[in-house]
Amino acid sequence: MSNIPEDLNQVDERWLTEVLIESHTIPHDNRVVSITKDTHGAGLGYLSEIERINVKYEFGEGNYPQQLIAKFPTPSPKSRALATLFDSYQREVLFYRDYAPALDIGTPRCYWADIEDEPAISRFVNKILGLLPDAVVVRLLDKLLESAGQNQRRSGLLLEDLSSARVGDQVAGCDLTDARAALRSIAKFHATFWRQSFEHVDWIHSGSNQSKVQHGLFMKALPAYKELFVDLIDETVSAQLDWLIEHGVEVLEKCNRNTTLIHGDFRLDNIFFQDDGSDPILIDFQTVNVYTPMTDIAYFLLPNLDDDVQESQMELVAYYWNELMENGVSDYSWEDCLADYELAQWWLIHRGVILIGLVDFSHPRGGLLIETAVRRGLKGGLASLPLPW
Repeated sequence: MSNIPEDLNQVDERWLTEVLIESHTIPHDNRVVSITKDTHGAGLGYLSEIERINVKYEFGEGNYPQQLIAKFPTPSPKSRALATLFDSYQREVLFYRDYAPALDIGTPRCYWADIEDEPAISRFVNKILGLLPDAVVVRLLDKLLESAGQNQRRSGLLLEDLSSARVGDQVAGCDLTDARAALRSIAKFHATFWRQSFEHVDWIHSGSNQSKVQHGLFMKALPAYKELFVDLIDETVSAQLDWLIEHGVEVLEKCNRNTTLIHGDFRLDNIFFQDDGSDPILIDFQTVNVYTPMTDIAYFLLPNLDDDVQESQMELVAYYWNELMENGVSDYSWEDCLADYELAQWWLIHRGVILIGLVDFSHPRGGLLIETAVRRGLKGGLASLPLPW
């Protein structure tokens, strides 16, 4: 196996030649003779660095990929800490390596995916943390985040360039046609893994894994959230946040029902639409986990839809449920789907606070994306959610 570059700067012609030969993308007697790198249009990654690489070969230009997408861990300690704490890099590498090739849904072709073995000291620390009460781990959060941000474990991906497809735009939103197309793809994804056990897969966790740690991150991020959206937090929203302070752990754990493998970051920026009518292509599998599928649906519908499309929110939930049935799921009632969707909306508020408080959104578009997502979510019904218990 080829060495893992430390970052994008170490991706060069020699390394690319080795990787493309190993993946049987080019024959042994061919080689990459030159590359140019382009960050513009390659995508915006909050937990990763992403570049498009334009490739020239010694011969056979027309038969091999002319553009590739390289994805490596972010240099930002703040974002890297969050990704490391929740095994985001490992999850995506192993998803592309172990699951994506056999899926009957659109994912980019993966030419290379690798991650360094976890250092022995990290495995020891994780083992010790696993034995500690969650409340103790929560008190150690600042130290854990500081340590995770300094983690230099190498990993990376080399993926198919999807520039011929039309990437979604979470800030711009989408119409009903694109919303239905996206829901068809995610329904097929969820149905593929419906109620499967992943106990034998040590890198796929339950969405409620470390629920008290997740809630500790919520508590840590809440002041920043309140400061950022002070104009949106009325008495009702304030009461919701107060309720989540007391019941956030319960929400996370109750979402661990009617489970499947979920995408975990199912939003327009991670969906590529194809104008020939075929199913959209999904990208960014850093947060795959086992949970109720309705967390993916709430995460998509509420922060991504245009205001006029929000009026069709429940129609789209029904559309998703019918697609799930069409793909072979027969033990998930409409009533259970509705109950899970309501619970998932509380999960969405909780997750939104965590992300807004901890991820480094220094890119100019990041702030606009956050504000748009929160405002849409509140307009879409989050602000009027009744307290569930």
